[in-house]
Amino acid sequence: MTNLNNNPGTPPRGEEFKPREPYTHRLKKLLEEYPDGTQVLREILQNSDDAKSKVQTFILDHNTYQSERLLEPHLNKYKHFNLNIDKYQGPALLAINETTFENNDFESLLSLADSKKQDQFDKIGVMGVGFNSIYHITDSPSFITGDKYVVLDPHEWYYNGGVKFNFIEENLIQEYPDQFAPFTPFGISCNERFDGTIFRYPLRDSTFSNISKKIYKTDEILEMFRKFYENESIHCLLFLKHIECISFYELKKGASKPELLYKIQLDNAIQVRNKRSSIVENIVPLMDELRLGKLNDNTQLKSSYVASFRHQKGEDTDGEINRWLILNYLDDLLETEAHFQKRFNKSIGDHKFIPNVGLAVPLNSLNVIGRLFCFLPLPIDMPFIVSVHGYFAVSNNRRSLWSAAGNEDLAFDGLANLKIQWNKYLFEKVLPKAWIGFLLELTKVDDTDIQLNDIYRFWPRAINMSDSINTFCEDLLKNVVENLNIEDRVFNGPSLNAIGYCWLSLSDGYLDEKSLDSNLLKIIGNIGFPVISVSYDIIRILQRSRHNDNLKRLSPAVIRDYLDLKFNRTRWEDAAVSRQDVLQLFKYILSDRDFNELEGFKMIPLANGTLGTLTLYSDSYVYIDEITNYRNEHTNNLINQLNSDKLIDKTIDFELYEILYNSAKARWGGCNLNIKILDEIGVRDLILIIRDMNENEELSTNEIENVIEILKRIAKIQNDDKIEGNNLQRLDELLIPSTNNKLVELQDIYYDDMGDRLDDNEKSKYEITHNFVTQNIAEGLGIQTLKGKIFGNKDSDWETYEQHESLTTRIKNILDDYSIDSLFKEFLQNADDAGATEFSVFVDERTFQHNSKNLFSDEMVCWQGPAIWIYNNAEFTDDDFRSLLKLGTRGKSRDEKKIGRFGIGFNCAFHVTDLPSFVSGKYIAFLDPHAKFLPEQGFPPRRPKGARIDFMEKNFKSFYDQCHPYKMLNCNFSREFKGTLFRLPLRTSTTGDQSDISNKFYEIGEILQLFNDVQDMNEMLFLRNIESCSLFRMDDTNTKLIWRTEINNFDSCRLSRQNVVDEVQIYQLDIKRTNMRNKKISEIWLLCSGRHKFISEQDLRVFSKENRLMPRGGIASLLARSSEKSLDELRNESIINPPKLRGEMYSYLSLSINTNLGVHLNGNFFLPSARNGILQSKTDFLQGDCINAKWNRYILYDVLPYLHVKLLNHVVDRHENREANFLSYISNNLWPITRNSTISLYEDYYLNVIKTLGTGNHRVFWTEFNGGQFISLKEAKIFEEVEEAIIANILVSSGVPTVKLDRDKIEQLNKIVESRDPPNFPYMPVSGESVCEELQMVISSIPSFNNISNDGNMQYNRDSLFELLSFILQDKNSFGTLTDLPLVPLNNGSVGKFGEVYYVGKQKHLDLFPNIGPSKFVSTKLPENLQKIFVDDNFCACTNIKKFDASGILDLLRSVIQPVRELKWVPDGNSLPNKSWLKKIWAILYKDMKKVDFNKLSKFPLIPVVQPSDMLIRPDKNNPIIYIPESGHTLYPLYPALMKLNVHITNMVVPEKAHENLKKCIVECTPVNIINSLEKIRSSLSLTMKQLFEISEILPEEYILFRTLIREGMDAFVAQQQNQKNFMDIPRSLPIWEVNLCDDKFFDATSGILLPHGFPFYSFRENSNVYKPTKKDRASLTKLGAACMSGLELLEDLIQQIITLFPTPSKHPKYITFLREILSDKWRNDKIVQYLIKYPMFPNKALTEFVKINTLYDMNVPIFRRIFKDDKFLPSELQDNAVCLEALKSMGLICKMIPTEIPETNGNQREVLLNTLLKKLTEQQDNEYHDVIFNVGMKKIGANRYVLSAASEHFEREFHGLSERSEIEINVPDDIQPISIEILLRWLYGQPFEVAKTIATNEIPSSAYISFIMNVLKVTHIYKVEEFKNIVETSIKKGQYVNIQEVYLILKLSRECNAQGLINFYENHIKSNKGIFREQLSQSENATNEEMLQMINSILEGQE
Repeated sequence: MTNLNNNPGTPPRGEEFKPREPYTHRLKKLLEEYPDGTQVLREILQNSDDAKSKVQTFILDHNTYQSERLLEPHLNKYKHFNLNIDKYQGPALLAINETTFENNDFESLLSLADSKKQDQFDKIGVMGVGFNSIYHITDSPSFITGDKYVVLDPHEWYYNGGVKFNFIEENLIQEYPDQFAPFTPFGISCNERFDGTIFRYPLRDSTFSNISKKIYKTDEILEMFRKFYENESIHCLLFLKHIECISFYELKKGASKPELLYKIQLDNAIQVRNKRSSIVENIVPLMDELRLGKLNDNTQLKSSYVASFRHQKGEDTDGEINRWLILNYLDDLLETEAHFQKRFNKSIGDHKFIPNVGLAVPLNSLNVIGRLFCFLPLPIDMPFIVSVHGYFAVSNNRRSLWSAAGNEDLAFDGLANLKIQWNKYLFEKVLPKAWIGFLLELTKVDDTDIQLNDIYRFWPRAINMSDSINTFCEDLLKNVVENLNIEDRVFNGPSLNAIGYCWLSLSDGYLDEKSLDSNLLKIIGNIGFPVISVSYDIIRILQRSRHNDNLKRLSPAVIRDYLDLKFNRTRWEDAAVSRQDVLQLFKYILSDRDFNELEGFKMIPLANGTLGTLTLYSDSYVYIDEITNYRNEHTNNLINQLNSDKLIDKTIDFELYEILYNSAKARWGGCNLNIKILDEIGVRDLILIIRDMNENEELSTNEIENVIEILKRIAKIQNDDKIEGNNLQRLDELLIPSTNNKLVELQDIYYDDMGDRLDDNEKSKYEITHNFVTQNIAEGLGIQTLKGKIFGNKDSDWETYEQHESLTTRIKNILDDYSIDSLFKEFLQNADDAGATEFSVFVDERTFQHNSKNLFSDEMVCWQGPAIWIYNNAEFTDDDFRSLLKLGTRGKSRDEKKIGRFGIGFNCAFHVTDLPSFVSGKYIAFLDPHAKFLPEQGFPPRRPKGARIDFMEKNFKSFYDQCHPYKMLNCNFSREFKGTLFRLPLRTSTTGDQSDISNKFYEIGEILQLFNDVQDMNEMLFLRNIESCSLFRMDDTNTKLIWRTEINNFDSCRLSRQNVVDEVQIYQLDIKRTNMRNKKISEIWLLCSGRHKFISEQDLRVFSKENRLMPRGGIASLLARSSEKSLDELRNESIINPPKLRGEMYSYLSLSINTNLGVHLNGNFFLPSARNGILQSKTDFLQGDCINAKWNRYILYDVLPYLHVKLLNHVVDRHENREANFLSYISNNLWPITRNSTISLYEDYYLNVIKTLGTGNHRVFWTEFNGGQFISLKEAKIFEEVEEAIIANILVSSGVPTVKLDRDKIEQLNKIVESRDPPNFPYMPVSGESVCEELQMVISSIPSFNNISNDGNMQYNRDSLFELLSFILQDKNSFGTLTDLPLVPLNNGSVGKFGEVYYVGKQKHLDLFPNIGPSKFVSTKLPENLQKIFVDDNFCACTNIKKFDASGILDLLRSVIQPVRELKWVPDGNSLPNKSWLKKIWAILYKDMKKVDFNKLSKFPLIPVVQPSDMLIRPDKNNPIIYIPESGHTLYPLYPALMKLNVHITNMVVPEKAHENLKKCIVECTPVNIINSLEKIRSSLSLTMKQLFEISEILPEEYILFRTLIREGMDAFVAQQQNQKNFMDIPRSLPIWEVNLCDDKFFDATSGILLPHGFPFYSFRENSNVYKPTKKDRASLTKLGAACMSGLELLEDLIQQIITLFPTPSKHPKYITFLREILSDKWRNDKIVQYLIKYPMFPNKALTEFVKINTLYDMNVPIFRRIFKDDKFLPSELQDNAVCLEALKSMGLICKMIPTEIPETNGNQREVLLNTLLKKLTEQQDNEYHDVIFNVGMKKIGANRYVLSAASEHFEREFHGLSERSEIEINVPDDIQPISIEILLRWLYGQPFEVAKTIATNEIPSSAYISFIMNVLKVTHIYKVEEFKNIVETSIKKGQYVNIQEVYLILKLSRECNAQGLINFYENHIKSNKGIFREQLSQSENATNEEMLQMINSILEGQE
């Protein structure tokens, strides 16, 4: 802003008030983003609110003011444009507020899009562009504020951008009153300070504007006021901070006082003012404290209030008041700041991110749609009724929120992404908290129209969400729920007060999740229950929220509990609510079928109308009749004596009746509820009937039969009830007839099922049932059996086994842990624990089901098939039996010598069977978990789950079929059995389907395969007793051995195996294996077992004691295996080299877990119930936090490594004692890790073994030094045995003890060192430095590395030296220890000492300088790795090795080339320099260019140029050359043009890493560099760019190449502009752009105009300055700032051409093509359509003139073609184009006449005629035909009087009384045509009119049709045939005629015929199509018929 000082006597100049950037162009761009309309008013309102004004007034001033005494402009540009000085004295919009401008407000106006409100946290605006929206309506706003008067002039027509005056100091009102006259009508005196601000916006009155072409009229401003009032009024005040009143006035032309149009004001402003602005007043100080780091407390603020808004229209109304609940909320600033600092490292203050939101909703009416606000409403609807406000990041034009588009990839910390994330933060973090507060405030509001159903409309339940807001609102409801406090009372409950609802929280209300019936909910609420009714979407989110676990859910159980409370019973019992309501509640609490909880509820609907009480413990029942008898009086015949208080009421709701019936039928789910099916009369009553008989008297046969019948019914009831389990207690008093014909108590009588297996003498000891009592009755009544009595369990040991009610489920779960694979091992384990030495398994294929007559029970027949027999030679003890029955009680866990500890391993048997049994000693035992195969026993009788029988005492062998399978295994039940024999009968598919344990069944082959695999598992290795193991196969003929494994040396190892001692034991097992082919395998195993004597950690000691677990383990290593040699031969072998062993884990038996170690590991692990589960989870086993896992880690990582080392030491001792050669065995088999390991789980194991080896100084490492020996880890220098073997050998040759190990072993040693556990581990990895140190001590012994050794053998040659150097030099620490070592390989083949000077390079380097001979050079044949080290800077510095680099090159250059400016050369010659030599020199220089002295380099001519090609020149950064490679370049096609323009080029490549000065000498061929070169050439020649191109004769195709150059280089140009001022002016100046209509002219980027891409172009002028760009060129022109013209502006220009040039359409045929493109879907939009409608832009078909579209007709309408000529139709090109035609129809093309509704008529003359004729015929038989003659002119037409009189009342009256014999003649009027009489008669005779009139339509021409049809109408009128008349009228109406002459004839004759319906129809038809009729009235051929003109005009004008 410039201060223009005024000189005395000169007009006032004021201060220059001008923005800092080009104004109009920028404003135009801004307006494209900023919409006009009411948005302009909103922006003004925003600025006033920011200024803290309480009032905002808008005034439309229609007046134009005097212009005699106006301020004189500073500029005279306006004169050049023929503008007047009074241009802005006309109508204007004024805006007034009550605050005065501050300095920063002035600054904001000077800075476009750079608001001074950015850092003012209490201001709305942040863009700085809102004020500029006013330029939609004006070109020069002005305003008065305080003592300042400001005029803005963006065009700089009058002022240099604008001017600011102090109008008081300069007393401007006196000198220039007209200037201030527009302000004075509004109370502005202009001679004193104005406390406020008044803006004046003169309305734009012409299109001559560079800002906008839109002209604004006063009507449009009034419309703007109206729309604001109707659409925005109250909304605009909701979230503003200060504005309390908005008024709109109109100052009409000549008026002195403005009139009020509209007013919106806050009625209770005083009451809510402080709350309204409280948060914004706190924001500034809080943000300051945050910025200064002084903010410590939570800053959450909330302000809520009810605002009363009045909106008033005009002065004379009081207006309407609307009440709104409004809440404003500020979230914690510290929390928000921390969030953005953590995520983006950004401060919220830097971006004016304030966590402030608001919510508002009207209280009077909820018929609203919520809006989105950023203080003022945005054009975004919310998907709910609540309006939402926030400090959102909005787009520049305030039309939308910042949000990501699709998968748009935005920079994470870029401003765009920050804005998006901020909006998300407000919606996801802040708004939910505010919403909770809002809902809580809502509960406090009184006097509202809110209804119960509306409560949840205030929640953010999104419905019909728009895409624009969807991203932000989709999780809003979820986040609100997450922020909800469980105590927040925001849910509606039952009606407890006048408003119809109460408020509940989640803590005190119950959710209705099932959407129950509203009537039921009302009942529940009426009894005082706090039920929460809420929509399903809220329920779903609550269920997924953090509140889910705290939700109280409405359920039948909850209601039952509520009803059952003593103090609640008064709410519903004893008629507190209606019986119907009680039954509703009853039906609901029944719905969860939890019938056990119904005890005591008085809810049973009895037939006597009362309610009975439900009970579970009563013998008195209520009965319900069959469902089929619902609501009828049918009575069950079984009981006819029941009273109504024993029957369910049949009149209750059917659904409840059905529930009761079905529940009773289903026995109430096992509950004894006292409602039963009527047909299921209680057993109790039946028992009483029997007991009425005398118990002690002998019964007759008849009496016994009656008792039997009753017993049958009871048994049937019992059998039916078995589905739910027998309730035998109710039979306690039942009496049963005995064999003595007396009644005996049920519990004292037995059913005989022993038959002849028991003699009569024995039977007499028992009461036996009568013979009439069948087995079915006995079973149904639960009568005890004799078999059960005799063989039943009397042993208490069965109690534990029996107590498992779901034993099958327990076993099934056990089987999930124990696989079928465990079967063999579990029985083997049990045998070993029992002390057995022999273990055998027999797979029995035999079947005995044909021998099933004499079984222990008939049900056992299904288990008489194939079986598995398992034998061991130890006998079952009583303790063993008890352990077997006690599932999961760890029967053996307290015996340290036992392997098993869980007591459930035996249950593996149930994998294959449901009925295992075993014989041992004198007992046979059966286990029947299903309790369905053993005989029943006891009272009440039941099948046991197992039985143990003393077969010697009980004569069990009498069940000979049961005992038969045992005989083949030496068990005959006549003597005790030595050992134990298990029988596991195999489950079949049939028994599997019936099993509750498993449905799996196994074939014999599967069992054999399973057990056959066991042989290879070495299961006996760690057992203590078993010495042989066998598998056999049995069939009906013999028993075959499958395999046997046995310990051969059991005498020498038995004691070691059985002893459980603390000392370490090492012993050998010799094992022999035999298979069915008698093939034998011999194995020798070495085992080490023992324990830790002391457990160091207290918790492990406690665990060991509690679980009786000792820290014991074992290691097993395979010493030898052979299928060829015997055990004796294996024992005598001298070299131990067994096959590789795949190590496994054992806990005495294998765990089926592979370790990949070379040994088997056995540990006393803490096992889960299933042995194979120990390592199912690595985490649980070793890394869990539980003590179990810790114990297992202790065993694996402490106990077992200790034993492993003991075994290693033992083997080393045996090797040194020369028992055998164990070297390979130690390193490959016994070493803790092998090449094939490792599962990472065992890594710590073998690491611990190695740690133990190292820390204990154990000699287990073999070295070849000094003839070979074992040494300790501390002594060994360890190398990799393959890759580093040569280094190890060299060191051994030099006297260093080295050990060679494989890589895996070395890696484990390194891991231990890296872990520093233990800290003093004695291993140190070898390094290059350590090797040098060793060699320094033996320099004299280092080999010479000659190719031939002294003895003539190949030994350490040059390759050996390279290997040694490679190893040493990989360690950079070795560089300093190399001095004096003779290890430098020289180029002449010798070896030099490190420390002397040598040069390292390649042969090609020596060849560059032939004059320098081969001095001291390191061998050029170094391997690549050594080559890299020898040129390493650090290496060279330590060893004096010198590199052949750029520095050396510069020193050597003078031997080839002299330092001159230019040099002639022969590039392809042989002498130096040549092209090859130069290329190599530059290659070396580039490698180290940054260290080169550029001044020194620049003295040598080393750069070749393209022209001339034989020249070398010095590098010169002040005169760079453009580089284009010979091989091609994207810009290479420009080469010829560049040559024409004198641009210099080289093909020498300068790499990116080259010296900066060198890069300045040769620049890339880039668009930027080419443009700069062109500018230098242009400048040097003093030409314009256009002149340069013209003299260079650039070809058209080269212009295309230049456009491509600009396009591809645009991004680079923009970037270059930042560093090179005015750079963009150069590409703008290139004359390369094509324009329309001028093929030979090219414009620069500033001289033309750009249309939208693809927009069609047309001009009536011959020349054009409109660019004709491609799509790509368009983007370039846009970026270069080319002026743009919209499609609408092109149309504006075209209409100006039409108006001014008067073109003839016929001379511009292509214009129609242009129109066709404009009308396509691609370009047609609302604005273009409105413009095309508005102006005459369409040629007619005759091509005679341009007209408006609404004056043309659619030629496809036939009637129009008959009426109009070509000048009223479209050109064919538009008419025939479907898209154009549809578009033009929508724009006003007349395409149809408006149809008039035709009333329906109804006539069925044929039926009337036929019926009447039949009547006439029966009454008169002598009819004559044609007794009526119609005389029509010269023609006579005959008819029958009966037909006529029957069909027409008129003829019947005419013929009445006439003689029937006389002929009747009727003379027809002259103007009636004969054809009309014929049609009348045809219709009267029954022919339809449409058929009858065809006789005329075939003869009468179409032009005469109207006359004909009207003649027919006249006939119907004359002869009063009304029905026919209606039909004819309808036919005429259907014609919808629009020819004016035809319509005139219709109306004229209709009046004659009194056809009023037809008259009304066509008058409406004329009015509906008035355009068509008025057009015809204007035609000359119709002008002569004055009567017609008068008639039609009167109709159109509504005068007739």
